[in-house]
Parts: sequence; C-alpha cells; structure tokens
Amino acid sequence: TMPEILKISDGQKHRYKLYYFDIKGRGEPIRLMFEFFRIKYEDVRVKFEDWPALKKKAPMQFLPYIEVDGGKLVLSQTSAIMRYLAKSFRPGFAGISKSDAALVDMYGEGAIEMFDVFKSIGMAPADKKDEAIAEATPRIDSFCKCYTSHLKKNGNRFIDGDLVTWADLVIVMVLSGMDDLAHDILMKYPDLCLYYLRMRDLDELRDYISANWKETKVKL
Repeated sequence: TMPEILKISDGQKHRYKLYYFDIKGRGEPIRLMFEFFRIKYEDVRVKFEDWPALKKKAPMQFLPYIEVDGGKLVLSQTSAIMRYLAKSFRPGFAGISKSDAALVDMYGEGAIEMFDVFKSIGMAPADKKDEAIAEATPRIDSFCKCYTSHLKKNGNRFIDGDLVTWADLVIVMVLSGMDDLAHDILMKYPDLCLYYLRMRDLDELRDYISANWKETKVKL
C-alpha cells in the first residue's frame, strides 16, 4: 500500500522537473520512478537541436538532470537521481539495510553501464547492425548470466528479494533495450525473460509502459 504522504494530491510536497532527450535511454528509469509512485513531474523532452543552448545550464553539462522545487536542488547522474528519489519516496526503495543498499547499488550501477552497449548498437548504421550486435554479445551474455544467477538466489522475484527497488527500474529498462535490439540473446535466458515480463506488468508501471514502449517480442 502506498504511504499516504506519497499519494498524489494538489498538495504534493515537492515539485520535480526532469530534463532528458525524447528517447528512453538514461532518463527512462527516472520516469519509471515517478510513474511507480504516481508522483507528478514535468517531463521536459529536450530536442537534440536545443541541447547546445541548454548544456550550459545543465550540472556537469549532460543529461539527464532534475530540478527539485524550482531549482532549490539540481541533480545530475542517473544513479544519484535514482537513489535520491528512492530515499525520498519510500523507505527501503534503495535497500533496507546497509548491505541491501550496497547490493541494490551494485546491480543498479551495473545495469546503468549497459546503456552504452545498447547505444552502440542503436546508433550503428543499418549495414553494420549485425556486426555491432556480434561485438556486444559477450558483454550482454555476461550481464544476463550474472543477473539471472542473482535473481535465482532471490526466488526469481526482484533484485532485493520480494521488494522492488530502484535497481529493478533500471534493469527493466535495460532489458527493454535488449528486447528491441538483441532479442535473440534475451530469449536464451528464460528466467530473465520472466522477470522482465513481470516488471512490465506491475500495476504501478503497466499503463505507462503500454502507452510509451514498444510491445514486447518476448513470448514464453
């Protein structure tokens, strides 16, 4: 049950503004975080041609970044934003104990590193796409084996056992990239596919994903 303080009302405690390109990428887990908790936020979809002018305003001069309460707090880096929002929205969403939090950080950060892998595939010319996938396959296989093994230890539920954490929101985004760009590799890992489908079908995410993501090609 969502804590009363987090239920959306006209009296929402803080205002949030997310800046990112009009793609999924590193900004999408942050959107998923807001959607998961039904938090109102302004989703600023930056056009690529507008980015040079905005870059001077961005902390660390890259996207994504968020502004809280009109700029009283400005944060960059996907993992830093995810941890901040997780701790703000629900105790335990970044891990309950120090050990849990460290594991959530480890698997969340590991998933974020995969964004560059799928970026290289997505940006490859059409006649080089197969070559890009082949080059990335060892890295993708390593990711899938590692995360499948950890999920099995947790009864194939979530990264932190029975609790969804910010890491799961990053991982489902990474798996959607795999679904779109390296589907045949993903299908070699049925337990990971089940986790992916379960995350997509969470009550808190289903409507947003249905409206904004491609239909999954995973069939089990």
